[in-house]
Amino acid sequence: MKRVVVFTDISGLGNCSGSANIAVLSALGVEPLIVPTAILSAQTGFEQSAVFPFTENLGAYIDSLEAIKPHADALYIGFMAGRGQCAHAKRLVRAFPEAALVVDPILGDGGRAFPFYGEMCEDVAALVREADVITPNLTELCLLTGASFSALEGLPETVLFDRIESLCRTLMREKPKTVVVTGVNLGGVIATLTADAHGFSAVKTKRVGGSLSGTGDIMTSVICAAAAKGESIPDAAARAAHFITRVLEGSPDISNRNYGIPFQPYLSELSATE
Repeated sequence: MKRVVVFTDISGLGNCSGSANIAVLSALGVEPLIVPTAILSAQTGFEQSAVFPFTENLGAYIDSLEAIKPHADALYIGFMAGRGQCAHAKRLVRAFPEAALVVDPILGDGGRAFPFYGEMCEDVAALVREADVITPNLTELCLLTGASFSALEGLPETVLFDRIESLCRTLMREKPKTVVVTGVNLGGVIATLTADAHGFSAVKTKRVGGSLSGTGDIMTSVICAAAAKGESIPDAAARAAHFITRVLEGSPDISNRNYGIPFQPYLSELSATE
C-alpha cells in the first residue's frame, strides 16, 4: 500500500486538517501516517478554540519513526504551529528522501498574510524550494514571489492567468516542480491552475457559496495521493476541484463556514473513480 506522511494539525471540530487528510487519503487507497503539529479542540475560526502545539514532543515522535523506518511514498507538509516546527519539517524531508515532497504553504488568504507570516515565511519558502509539488492559494503565491495581490485584482482572465503562470515559473526556477494554485476567484467560477514542465492548465468549477474550512485540505490530500502513486498532478487537481463542487452542490444547508465542508457522504464517489 502507498503511504503518505502528513505533517499537520488535528482539529476536533471543523471537518478539516488531519481528519480531512485521513479520510480522503484512505478513500483513495493510500495510508496516512499523521505527524501532528498541534491538537485543536476546534479549528481556529471558532473563537473558543483551544490550541495545544505539539512542538515539544515532535523530536521524540520523529525519533520513533526513524527507528521503525517505515517507507513513505509522499510527504505532505501542512500547517505548522510556529517557527520552531520548521526544523522538524526539514528533518522529515531528510528522513524520507525518496518521498515526493508536497508543501501546502499556509501563509495567508484573501490578499492578507496571517499574523505569523513574518516569522514563518523564510522557513516555508525554503521548504517550497525543495518541494516536488506546492499548493498555494493566490495570496500565498504572491507572498512567496513578492508580487502584489492587489495588482492582480480586476484583471481580465487571460491576463490574470498569464501573470499567475509567470509567478509559478518564478517558483520553478530553482527546482523543477508542479505548482497548483488553488481557489482563484473569478466571480461565479473558481479556477484551479497548474503549472509544470509540460505546460499550464486551468480547471474551472462553479462557485457554490462562500469560503469553507477544509476545501484546501481535500485538494492537497487528493494531490498527495496522486504524488504517492506517480499519477498526473493536473488530473488530480481537476478531480479534487470537481469533487469539492459536487459536495457543495449537494449540501445547500451550509450556514457556518467554521464547521467545514461536509464531504463524508460523498467519499464513495471519490473512491469510485479509482
